[in-house]
Amino acid sequence: MKLRIRSTVSRSRWPALAMAGTALPTAILLACATDGASPPTDEPPTTETVTAGDGGVDADVVVDGDASLGPCDDCEYFPETCAPDVLCSSGPFDPVTSGGAFDSRTRVDVIRGRSANDVWVAGGAGALAHFDGTSWTRSESGTQESLKALWLRASDEVAFARLDVLHTRGIDVPDASVSDGGWSQQIATAPTAYTRYPTSLEGAWGTPDAEWLWAALRGASPASVLRPTTLWRLRTSPSGAFEIAVAVTGTFPYPMTSVHGTTPDVLWAVGDNGMAVRITGAQGAQPTYEMFDTHTLNGLRGVWVASESEAWAVGGSGTICHYTGDGSYWEVVADVPTTQHLNAVWGTSPSDVWAVGDGAVVLHYDGAQWSRVKIAGLGLRRPDLFAVWSATPGHVWIGGHGVLLSVGGNP
Repeated sequence: MKLRIRSTVSRSRWPALAMAGTALPTAILLACATDGASPPTDEPPTTETVTAGDGGVDADVVVDGDASLGPCDDCEYFPETCAPDVLCSSGPFDPVTSGGAFDSRTRVDVIRGRSANDVWVAGGAGALAHFDGTSWTRSESGTQESLKALWLRASDEVAFARLDVLHTRGIDVPDASVSDGGWSQQIATAPTAYTRYPTSLEGAWGTPDAEWLWAALRGASPASVLRPTTLWRLRTSPSGAFEIAVAVTGTFPYPMTSVHGTTPDVLWAVGDNGMAVRITGAQGAQPTYEMFDTHTLNGLRGVWVASESEAWAVGGSGTICHYTGDGSYWEVVADVPTTQHLNAVWGTSPSDVWAVGDGAVVLHYDGAQWSRVKIAGLGLRRPDLFAVWSATPGHVWIGGHGVLLSVGGNP
């Protein structure tokens, strides 16, 4: 593990978005830049966050444009009419969706696919839908939990809001009821360390052929207790039941929020205060990790790995970080065309990367620069966006509060 030792303390207060912490322990600064560091103090480190919604049905979401709000100052990015080169509404919010459309207030939290013809979305109040390459079909999950993660395995699907309560499809669960969509609930066994303090799921990743899924959790513990481990693993045990295990020994100074990798065995995880960690041996008995300097203290909310030598991370106040294979640090992108908080990132190649965030901000990277992408048909709505997934260039799905988008509105 790489440690970067500094003789000063970090800045005392930082903006947060359920992502950016506000202070670091005295004398040690991990994976952060030191510009503008404040003088050392005797005050204990604190963390200030603004917790995001639970992903359920939000009664305050404005569905239709409201003229009383006045003219917009960003109208150039929100044309009225759909066109082939802009993002348009599509997917399970459409009234003609087989099985019934999503409630217009539902938040889409996660999008995952095995291919362009096999895509799943999940979100608030147990919302689940599947795309077969032609159309979307609503899938009754049998739960009202807000589903924040999907693990699409080789022959079954796992959706969950927390690691110990799983909703599975394609797995025979003895004595369990089965929803109209074919989903059954399973309880995963968990060690005492997992159940000791409340946690919330931030993000998860597992390839179809992986033995272990990795998950980032935000732990809640008393100030007098060492911050709990925030990276965990989930797998099917030899007995056939799901089990939870600590992912790595030791703890991190700040919570992790997102995990991704191109192979099951090598992953990146990012989190609060610019934390970035590369994990190797992720499927083995004793995974190892190495901390990297991202040159930012802004919280990071999403990570996407293009290859062993390239990865992207996004976060607070329009932060975009780029790893280009250097052995010690990430670079901060200087010309990002937004200051909105960014929540997720995905791509198909180093020249086709998407980032999404608050205020209906969508950015695209073409291999040379990041640019703002237009969204049609929203009126005065500016929904926060939390999920993005793409199978091939130009074929991207983006989800958030009451919306699922695709280029040209094409299915």
